[in-house]
Amino acid sequence: MKAILTCVLFWLVASSLANATEAPRYKLILQVSEDSVDKLNLALNNAKNAQNAFGPENIEIEIVVFGGGIQTLKYYTPTPVAEKVRQATYSGVRVVACENALRASKLRPSDLLREVRYVPSGVAEIVEKASQGWVYISP
Repeated sequence: MKAILTCVLFWLVASSLANATEAPRYKLILQVSEDSVDKLNLALNNAKNAQNAFGPENIEIEIVVFGGGIQTLKYYTPTPVAEKVRQATYSGVRVVACENALRASKLRPSDLLREVRYVPSGVAEIVEKASQGWVYISP
């Protein structure tokens, strides 16, 4: 009887741990490739709306910024969007910048908001995520 009770307890703990570490059900990748604060703002709004709709624990979101969009992430460009980027990253949204675009724009990582992460190629990041089943949206 003790062995059965131990097995049942083990199964309950294991299943609750499995549920706690499940991957998010939804995966969304958003693109910002224009030097347009409005486009970045739209992507940030889309991310927030998706988190509200599905619950932040049920969706993984990445905003990929490349091309001219890299200009929208400069820390010294006074925009109200900078605070929205901070809030988005604190809520679990990853904002990633393309290193190719960074070099082409003659910018350094220190020129961008500190919450930004980096990928070698924004386009390659999108292709890779899309091939893994992520939903791709270009707002």
